[in-house]
Amino acid sequence: MRKAAFLLAMLSLPSLANANLVTNGSFEADVQANGSWGIYNNLTGWVGVNNVELRNNVSGVASDGVNYVELDTNANNSIFQMVSTTAGSIYDLSFDYSPREGVTSQSNPIKAFWNGSLLSQITGSGIGKNGNNWYTISFSVMGTGSDKLSFAATGLSDGFGGSLDNVSLVPEPGIWSSLSAGLMLIGFMAFRRKTKS
Repeated sequence: MRKAAFLLAMLSLPSLANANLVTNGSFEADVQANGSWGIYNNLTGWVGVNNVELRNNVSGVASDGVNYVELDTNANNSIFQMVSTTAGSIYDLSFDYSPREGVTSQSNPIKAFWNGSLLSQITGSGIGKNGNNWYTISFSVMGTGSDKLSFAATGLSDGFGGSLDNVSLVPEPGIWSSLSAGLMLIGFMAFRRKTKS
């Protein structure tokens, strides 16, 4: 019985390694009708939301699911989320960015921050483009136990800006590989002792 439970726990480790620690990273928790957009002061899981535009199949499609956000609605805005991590552990942070179609690179910048430190400013030109052209941006970040992940529109504050979707924070695979190997070794040793007696 214990052996079966142990094997079941081992099989579940890969899914834990892929578990996204960001709540509502693809902005799907808030319903937005197909072909429409809305301006929100509250999005599930995100704080500091003030006039953020949630879009569904407007000026392009989402990179993941059906919704994505634009942070320059009436003016440049930002959003953040506190994420629970393990202090000293390394995490893979990624998100998808697209410049808005027909808009210059001066209007499209988005900055990403980890605990208030700038990770990067991303921009691109949407001139001559139709719909969204998504790029995945990735970083390795270190957890402190409770971490602030932020995004801000920083271009011309003109109501037109870059798009954000598919925000993900997962433990680096090496952490789970080490944990998995250690648990398997412990399980093997326990099984071997039981077999000998």
